[in-house]
Amino acid sequence: MSYNFLDKIYKSNSYSTSKDLYQKWAPSYDDELTENKYVTPLRCAQILSNYIKNKNIKILDIGCGTGLSGFALKKNGFKSIDGLDLSEEMLKIAEQKKIYQSLFNFDLNNPTDFNHKYDAIIAAGVISPTHANPHTIISSYSMLKKKGLMIFSINDHALNDSLFFSSINKIIQNSNFILLDQIYGDHIKELNLKSSIFVLQKSC
Repeated sequence: MSYNFLDKIYKSNSYSTSKDLYQKWAPSYDDELTENKYVTPLRCAQILSNYIKNKNIKILDIGCGTGLSGFALKKNGFKSIDGLDLSEEMLKIAEQKKIYQSLFNFDLNNPTDFNHKYDAIIAAGVISPTHANPHTIISSYSMLKKKGLMIFSINDHALNDSLFFSSINKIIQNSNFILLDQIYGDHIKELNLKSSIFVLQKSC
């Protein structure tokens, strides 16, 4: 098993370091995560499919990377998917897969105007202390249509960071999101790492 970049990502202690690592990781990202059985994108897509039967809804894949979540969404029958990521190198690979209708190079930690609206947003493996911060949840609210769903994961490393997890809970409690579900399960099987997937609905 190869843990080359996975090990580096989980040892990263800053957002800028993580961003640089993702740029370098892009060519081998799919192979390494597939080898280590990264299942959170498929879990998120299946959960969305359980909540929404209309496969023509418009979906935004936040932190889409090379397109693993987009592929999982497509496998579950969803057709209209846009992707957003901060890594230009990751987006180049995602574009080659022809899964997404549109791709955006965008940093949610430094948001600017983003005027697109979606029925659902997926953020698999994105929100963590050294990746997208908890305020990504707030940023996502304005991107959702009325009653839209946001589905995001928090892995064990972030769940065990009491300050980080507390900030997640406070944001959810003080937002106009309704927490529909929180499901704990596998994240990266070969690392014995798990994650909680949160299902939020925009209240109005």
